[in-house]
Amino acid sequence: MNIDRPIIIVGTGRCGSTLLHRILAFHEHVGWLSPLNELFPTQLWLSGFSGLYKMRAFKGVRSGRYFPKPFEAYKFWEHYLPGFSRRDRPLTAADVHPEAIGPVREAVSKVLRYQNDERFLAKVTGWSRIDYFDQIFPDALFIFLNREHRSVVSSWVQAGWLDVTSGLESNAWQWGEVPVDYYQLWSELGGSPLLSAAVKIKLDLDDIQRNMPQFDKRCFKLQYEDLISEPNKHLREVAQFCDLAWTARFEEAINAINFYNPVEKWKKYLTEQEGDLIVEFFERADRVSAARVAV
Repeated sequence: MNIDRPIIIVGTGRCGSTLLHRILAFHEHVGWLSPLNELFPTQLWLSGFSGLYKMRAFKGVRSGRYFPKPFEAYKFWEHYLPGFSRRDRPLTAADVHPEAIGPVREAVSKVLRYQNDERFLAKVTGWSRIDYFDQIFPDALFIFLNREHRSVVSSWVQAGWLDVTSGLESNAWQWGEVPVDYYQLWSELGGSPLLSAAVKIKLDLDDIQRNMPQFDKRCFKLQYEDLISEPNKHLREVAQFCDLAWTARFEEAINAINFYNPVEKWKKYLTEQEGDLIVEFFERADRVSAARVAV
């Protein structure tokens, strides 16, 4: 069960983490969870099919629903770590049941063995679980992918598969207690669904920023807009941080990707006024959180 420095991508939902996850998964020494691990978390031998993802012959079908591509696989984690998917508060090291550590490490070790890979790659969005994962993988490396706020809010609202827009005072709000200062700011600015999504994102970012200083040397921050504007440059930096060799095969896989720059895409779904409102919320909320930390 020797698992060497697993690489874990964290960030808010809709931050572009799926892109980064799938790029790093092309590396010939990296293994990961797939939709097959999500559907059948105990049938670890199915991880052997994940090698198909790295083969050029399957390029046209990689996006298929059940094709073994990199996947968040919450049901896998939930199977070995009950409570992993809870939404009402961030998880900490105290939430890890000691008796679960051995079985989940063994499962991850087998995933790597069946894929014939050396390093484990995973991603989680929302609550970062950095402290939580550290309890299981004490040498884990964390990549925090950050993205411009208007783009994240717009993408969340368009996705629609997870409710982040319900009012903070409604029974449908499922993201736990909201600091009074954020609630007052949300209400003062109009309490719209867009602002509810902004609050959810801010709570996620606060959780990440609380955790990262504890593991400073094992954390790397990457801006999504930098990644898509100069992918080779910034992916080299990521590879260096993760101690992954920059191989010709990996570079070839990256060069085959058609990077699309969606920086201004939020304007298709939000008005300038709505965009300004989101910017104002985060500017003021950041001042509140910075003052809280200073105290």
